[in-house]
Amino acid sequence: MGVEPAGCAPGFSLSSLGLTKRCCLPQHGWGLAYCPQLGSDRRMKGLRWRYTRLPSQVEDALSGEEGEEKEEETAPAPARAPEDPVEPQLAEASQVLGASEMRQVRAQSMISLHLPPRVAGHSWSLAFCTSRDGFSLRSLYRQMEGHSGPVLLVLRDQDGQMFGAFSSSAIRLSKGFYGTGETFLFSFSPQLKVFKWTGNNSFFLKGDLDSLMMGCGSGHFGLWLDGDLYHGGSHPCATFNNEVLARQEQFCIKELEAWVLS
Repeated sequence: MGVEPAGCAPGFSLSSLGLTKRCCLPQHGWGLAYCPQLGSDRRMKGLRWRYTRLPSQVEDALSGEEGEEKEEETAPAPARAPEDPVEPQLAEASQVLGASEMRQVRAQSMISLHLPPRVAGHSWSLAFCTSRDGFSLRSLYRQMEGHSGPVLLVLRDQDGQMFGAFSSSAIRLSKGFYGTGETFLFSFSPQLKVFKWTGNNSFFLKGDLDSLMMGCGSGHFGLWLDGDLYHGGSHPCATFNNEVLARQEQFCIKELEAWVLS
């Protein structure tokens, strides 16, 4: 070990600071005593030196690791590839939606873009159809009993026009309008068009014994069906800002289906 120069505060090893010489702390500033051996001369005693602390190998390694961590933190995450559109899964063939309509639904990603994400990928079961259950709104209500989830209502009129609605809630008898902003109307004219909620009012769906109504504004309904499920009507309304779904405002129903989540 080297000898601390006289008149200095207790010295310490510079190896702990990454330095190679032995230094002492005088009362004023930093001093350097160069002691190559015991009894070394102190010709440099009066000189003042400024030390620059060099990092040790351990500190270099730690500094490198910290730099890598910072680079990892700031590196942008790779963009996720867009998911493929989810095709509608019908448990059985539809009498209303033909092959061309189903191709449009797939091509325009009706399920993935317009239906709520919570129903994407699920299978749809036919809960009601006029060819099997008859032309009766009461029969439709009965078939809806026990279902609380979304309903996809599709119909074809006597002119061959296809249109319908998606309801976030089951179709049922009600004293007033109910439903959520997920509800929308759609039509094939001949291309698929979807009319979503505008936020202007909350007249989504109302069912009574004589009629079923979806969307309302200025005394007109976006879609209206009578108690026999034979006559219906469609008008532009504030709820969905929709076009007339059929070719004419008044129409006669040829086939109607109600699909629910399996």
